Amino acid sequence: MEVFDRLILITGAWTQVIGTVIAAIGETVIIQEERNKQEQPIGFRLVSIGNGIEATGNALQGVGAEKLSDGSFEETIRVIGDWIQASGNATNVVAAELQFAGRELEGLNLDVLGDTVQSIGAGLEAYGATLETREFSDLLAAGNTLQSLGAAIEAIGEVYILKEKKDIGLQITAFGSYAQAAGATIAAIALTKQFG
Repeated sequence: MEVFDRLILITGAWTQVIGTVIAAIGETVIIQEERNKQEQPIGFRLVSIGNGIEATGNALQGVGAEKLSDGSFEETIRVIGDWIQASGNATNVVAAELQFAGRELEGLNLDVLGDTVQSIGAGLEAYGATLETREFSDLLAAGNTLQSLGAAIEAIGEVYILKEKKDIGLQITAFGSYAQAAGATIAAIALTKQFG
């Protein structure tokens, strides 16, 4: 049964990578759509889909990590981080859908909350990884730290947009999104090496 639990964990990690990449592409598309004043924006829909996939990945990681956990403090912290991150991603899905529907202010406020929650979740995962002695824990901690910073940068970008500094805000948000994708990839590599 442990092999199945490992598979769930690794599948979750790579599912999260796919989600972060789709969301980052969506953020880039939003910048292009703003510049071209497109009537039918698809960027928010891509961000929504990406965050939904990320939430699924986080949930799978949470399930797999919980089943593999020895109940230690560091592993418990990581599992909690997975579930917190999943809830932040779910919040971002709702936020992107609100923005897609033209309710930008409401969506942006919710986006700031979702990204902040994601940042906290990834930060807890990073902290848990720093306490572990397992091989590749340093790489896992680095990946989760980068994810946490990326989500925080996204939230900062959204605050700029709320303060009517849209151009710079969108660029900051896109940068944070790509940082999250890089962090998720590093974390997925670390988990694959640990449990693969």
